[in-house]
Amino acid sequence: MIIRTIGFAEKMLGFKEKEIHFEGTKRLSEIIDFSNIPIDLLAIIVNERAATKDSEVKTSDKIIITQIVAGG
Repeated sequence: MIIRTIGFAEKMLGFKEKEIHFEGTKRLSEIIDFSNIPIDLLAIIVNERAATKDSEVKTSDKIIITQIVAGG
């Protein structure tokens, strides 16, 4: 699994890109510690689809974590 972070998420999680291997499936929150991060400010994308920290992921997945952008 490749996890990429962008912007605010990179600063909060402390890495830009990380590769992780495991068997079966896991919740994203079992792989990444979101406890000190305002999760409502993050967008989590798994294989180009919106996801949450409780989404089930597997090693072949590609994950992007970035800040939510709003404005007008």
